[in-house]
Formats: sequence, C-alpha cells, structure tokens
Amino acid sequence: MIEYIALILAIPLGFIFAKITEDEKEIYSKSPYFPIILWGLAIAAAIFYIINKQIALTLIFIFLMVFTWNRV
Repeated sequence: MIEYIALILAIPLGFIFAKITEDEKEIYSKSPYFPIILWGLAIAAAIFYIINKQIALTLIFIFLMVFTWNRV
C-alpha cells in the first residue's frame, strides 16, 4: 500500500526537484542525461515487474519523478 502512495507522490516530487534545480537546467538539459536514464529505468522496470514487483514499483516511481523533472 505504501508503494502506491509513493507512486502518487512521484509527480509532485518531480515538480519540486525541477523548481529546486532551476538554475542548473541549462547544464542537464543540453546533455542527454535524462533520456538515457529514462530508457534504462523503463527497461529495468519492465524486467523487474516479472521478477519482483516491489523493485519494479520503485523503478516506476523514479521513472515518473525523472520524467516530470525533465518536462518542467
């Protein structure tokens, strides 16, 4: 149950991180930091969903947070 609450909090946390790191946006937006991380997280979450759902939910949480952080 706590995993689902963490998943709900992932998007607001991404907005908060984007606001905190607003000064560094020009640094991490030019290099391919987030696209590589997002692909890796998506593939790892898909693999771990079969093996262990708790790890998969954690990876999905991180994916949603980084995706929101990148889009803001």
